[in-house]
Amino acid sequence: MLLQALDSSKVDTFQSEITRWFTNKGRRFPWRRTRDPFKVLIAEVLLRLTGPLKIEKAYNDIISRFGTPQFMANADLPALLEIFRPLGLHVRAGLLKQIAGELNERFGGEVPSSYAELVSLKGIGQYTANAILCLAFDKRVPLVDGNVSRIFHRCFNFSSSKAAYIDRELWGLAQEILPEGSYREFNLGLIDLGALVCKYSHPLCSSCPIVSICIYYGASVI
Repeated sequence: MLLQALDSSKVDTFQSEITRWFTNKGRRFPWRRTRDPFKVLIAEVLLRLTGPLKIEKAYNDIISRFGTPQFMANADLPALLEIFRPLGLHVRAGLLKQIAGELNERFGGEVPSSYAELVSLKGIGQYTANAILCLAFDKRVPLVDGNVSRIFHRCFNFSSSKAAYIDRELWGLAQEILPEGSYREFNLGLIDLGALVCKYSHPLCSSCPIVSICIYYGASVI
């Protein structure tokens, strides 16, 4: 399924309504208020398979003490582990130290702004690299997770048996459907809409900004 197969007015509505909804109702986490790429990287590592409310305190603690690659690389590991222990994410403490060490050794203590260099870092895959590029460097790249996949499936009847993170066709559609501007807000809007409204079970269709163009909703009311 390619973007060309979709009605242009439907795509326009999808883009504008998602962006507008995020502006008014999107979640305002501390890592979304920064464009510092290392802070974005820290947040994305913490958020893997972990709810944002669960990691918020840990994120703030880490940023206040180890918020640069230099401080993180030189962090006392037991002190870092103490922050991670309540989350059960102690393996990620070592990962962040290792990433920070690579940044210092290979990139002069800076987070690189190219996809190839980002995915060359330990533990950084396509989603995390794109999150850094979009949220920190304002690059026009998509973010695709289970929430985004579910919205595409319901709204556009996109069907795939592959996991979202390895589905090239899904990532391709997500790239094509990005608006020319406000793609940061659009990407975050998709993530939040899937988490808060277009839920896996019992979606809140009456609160959805794209209900007028949603195939899933249209079929459910016939």
